[in-house]
Amino acid sequence: MRDPSDVRGHHGWRMLRRAVREFAMVPILVVAAFLALAVVAILADQTQVPGLDVLQRAASRVIGKKTSSAALSAIATGLLTVTSITFSVLLLAVQQTASNLSPVVFDQFVRRRINQVLLGFFVGLSLFAYLVMAAQTSSPPVVGAAIATVLTVVAMLLLLLLVYTTIDQMRPANVLRQIHRQTLMARGRQARLRDRTIREPRSRAGVTGSYHSSVTGYVSDVGLAHLAAALEGAAPRTEIRLHVPLGGNVAYGDLVATVHDDDRDVVESVLAQVRRAVVIDRRRDIDRDASTGVAEICNIAWTSGSTSKQSPQVAREGLDALRDLAARWIDEGNHRSDPAEPPLAIVYPDHDLDVVLDGIYALVVVAHESHQHLTARRVLDVYRVLLGLARGDVRERLLHDVSQLPGLLDQMPPSWLLDDARRSLDETIDASADLDRGR
Repeated sequence: MRDPSDVRGHHGWRMLRRAVREFAMVPILVVAAFLALAVVAILADQTQVPGLDVLQRAASRVIGKKTSSAALSAIATGLLTVTSITFSVLLLAVQQTASNLSPVVFDQFVRRRINQVLLGFFVGLSLFAYLVMAAQTSSPPVVGAAIATVLTVVAMLLLLLLVYTTIDQMRPANVLRQIHRQTLMARGRQARLRDRTIREPRSRAGVTGSYHSSVTGYVSDVGLAHLAAALEGAAPRTEIRLHVPLGGNVAYGDLVATVHDDDRDVVESVLAQVRRAVVIDRRRDIDRDASTGVAEICNIAWTSGSTSKQSPQVAREGLDALRDLAARWIDEGNHRSDPAEPPLAIVYPDHDLDVVLDGIYALVVVAHESHQHLTARRVLDVYRVLLGLARGDVRERLLHDVSQLPGLLDQMPPSWLLDDARRSLDETIDASADLDRGR
């Protein structure tokens, strides 16, 4: 069992890397650019570096030597005040939207590159003004004041842009669109993991070793390279079976993976690599796990469509996003091409499509709870479309879900729209059944 302090150390390092990757990197780079600009301004004001003296003479025509220090002081204090007030108000707007939709709104706000650039710009400009003031000697900071004045005008324009983009980002349709985009990107990042793994066990080896979690959290990454390296020196009968997909929750003692082989030493060696390959974090990572995005969309659609919010339009927009994901992933399974590399002896449970279908069915339940017949009608239309795309096990799953719907739909308020959707769905099922019999 791993030492708890070692686990905390690894978690702290992962959190730091995630913070830099998701948010801090862009503002740090922008602030660093302003610091470099401050060094150039200080050199231009206080030294006779060839080339920079031209900049000083040009700046002195715009900013007077007697007013440069006062201008810098006003810019530094005023910009800091305006920025702090503006960001406080915007964060209140973000918090309000997050309470109405989902906490993922906070993640979206800090992840957007435009927000990161603007935050870095305001912080960097404030630091620029303070550094130029602090470095002032007998020579007035003419160049620094001129640069700060120009950039302050730009900052005021960017402030308007920040207010507009924040309001625009808080619209439910944009929140759902962003989650949908991140979900598709995460699914794309998982492509290699899916292509190089299998879905059903093949090995009949007698010796089995198991990896049980010593921490609580979510599977945020599966290092395919580590698993492939572990299998290189193993026998052909060796097989790794992962029991928790990306985004899956594990608690202390839960089974994460098993290794099957006839040699106990090989099993223990491969298990050591599996422990390093499967990363368990305290929170889910939407950048790597498509099911996290699906769960967020389902959460927004559920709360919006239920009696707690009574916002059926947002619920239907969430349903449209789920329908798009389901259609894409059904088509992906129907037209799966042979991978460029042969699959490894690794069993990976790919449940992303099942999570989407669970969410679609849940919206029938919430439509029943809130008596929203229009939402129920839209769900039936989604089932009708998906049944026309699905094959094999996915189609059987859809038919099973549809067979459970009458008990809920019969208790809905009378609606000819809902009745029409039910008839259309029944006709689609009958037509596909006739087609199957004809084959």
